[in-house]
Amino acid sequence: MTDGAPIRLLVTDNTASRFAFHLREGRAHDEFCILMPEGDAEAELIALAREADAALCYQAPLSGAVIKAARALKFIQKHGLNCRNIDVAAAARRGIPVATLPLMRNVTVAEHALALILACSRRLIAAHHAVASAAYQAMDLQPTPTSQGHYLANWPRIEGIGELYQATAGIVGMGDIGMEIAKRCRAFGMNIVYYQRTQHDAATEAAMGMQYLPFDALLASADYVVLVVPHTRETDSLIDQAALARMKPGAALINIGRGGLVDEAALAAALERKQIAMAGLDVYRTEPLPSQSPLRTLPNVVLTPHIGGGSYRSWEVDMPAVLANIKRFFATGQAQGVPQREGA
Repeated sequence: MTDGAPIRLLVTDNTASRFAFHLREGRAHDEFCILMPEGDAEAELIALAREADAALCYQAPLSGAVIKAARALKFIQKHGLNCRNIDVAAAARRGIPVATLPLMRNVTVAEHALALILACSRRLIAAHHAVASAAYQAMDLQPTPTSQGHYLANWPRIEGIGELYQATAGIVGMGDIGMEIAKRCRAFGMNIVYYQRTQHDAATEAAMGMQYLPFDALLASADYVVLVVPHTRETDSLIDQAALARMKPGAALINIGRGGLVDEAALAAALERKQIAMAGLDVYRTEPLPSQSPLRTLPNVVLTPHIGGGSYRSWEVDMPAVLANIKRFFATGQAQGVPQREGA
């Protein structure tokens, strides 16, 4: 579709961004003619857009004005799932497809969120400790052979074990990672509610099977409150004593965002008096979690040492995938992650 010439690719994030660094590491310049702004001014992006065949968007916006100026633009690729930074309506008016792709860097954090949710639901830490420490010895129990019909279920008498099926996940921050968490929660038969500053459109909510709730209403209704938002001045101690008081007594707090989202002293107090049932934490205000933190000795927490990033090979997988999708479109007219039009 480009007559053998390199695809002129407009990258909306500027040259100083981490995204640009990984784009260079992936040797995109060997396969594309990269058009990338030095700064964040829309005027610079508009000037570059006039030459672009395709656009690649990560965090920086792609406005309607830029899309209008890009007269040769044929394809827009989002690095991720969340297209809030793209004027999708402007692209649709010009018949330009907007493609999305799941990213390993988002999937791996979502997987860890589900691991924490499951660990809280099934009380895995308490269960492991009971077996590993041979707790039966203090319970007047003797190990006996089992069979299909003879066994000793929950012999440590662990309380509060639950199921995810029909439970409600309240996701605070429905961006790319939040969407990946929602997909996995839905696979377990959970109800999905979410909160963020800007509500998604009805089509996105329907596609994701989720419902928007104000923050306080989410806290009151969720069985698992999952924090995914960035740590900013506005979100510092988002979960404080007052927020914890609004949560259900049987609820669990899951934090895979940043440690500063939670008032840890208030959380420890709420867990100690069983104001909420559980917490699953991968991030902390101070890392490593200090030895004097009361969270360390509580029986109703699951603590992991900021391992939500998984193998950290995501950029090695994600960047080639989105670039390959762009090349696929220009070679075949087809691409992954493009919504199908009715009747197509």
